[in-house]
Amino acid sequence: MKTAATSLTGLPQKKITTGLKRLQEAGITPERWLAMLDADAASMQRLADVWPVRLPSFTYDAIAILGFGEASTEPLPEPAPDEIIIRVGDWSLQDLRDCEVGKELMHQQDWYDKYDCASAKLTAGIYRVRLPVPDSNRKNLTEQKDLLLPGEEVAPVALCASTLLVHLKETRNDLLKNDWCRCEEALPDGLYVVLDIHEGRVYVYCFLDGNRRGNLWLSAARKS
Repeated sequence: MKTAATSLTGLPQKKITTGLKRLQEAGITPERWLAMLDADAASMQRLADVWPVRLPSFTYDAIAILGFGEASTEPLPEPAPDEIIIRVGDWSLQDLRDCEVGKELMHQQDWYDKYDCASAKLTAGIYRVRLPVPDSNRKNLTEQKDLLLPGEEVAPVALCASTLLVHLKETRNDLLKNDWCRCEEALPDGLYVVLDIHEGRVYVYCFLDGNRRGNLWLSAARKS
């Protein structure tokens, strides 16, 4: 069994080279790198404190927020860092679009009605959602799936849309920060359903699986 490195100097050379390459791609020039090395202890500590970046965590009872039923009588689980806990019912993408909150905060599209993904019902329950999955952009679907945690699957569009919708309803903020998330559903011709927030409302679209986009992230979910 390999022992994990306990210091930077103990990392394999390949890891160090990869790290330096990614720093360079992010705009760290030799001059900036040397300036970082010469920084005082307090400045270096501030650099260390900002990584890893933690996305906010949220808990939503979507059944109550979207008007599909009563609030849960039991407290929902605590979310892990970068995780959204959401309680949903057995509704579809079409049901979301046609509910009162959906009429307000979803684009009223019908192009997807001819596909099964539009009417497919969620399995009611509590889910742990990551939206978006960190570091999942600039990858195709196969590469993105390598980032799934044990028990996770790519999230279905109805669950992703529910998560974006309740967050938008409760905070008026865009979880994706003007980017896109890839959903589970495949369409003909190598297309996959994607979502974003466009002009303040949830928008349904599709992208090619092979496209590696800087603004296309993976969604992930597992039943709690």
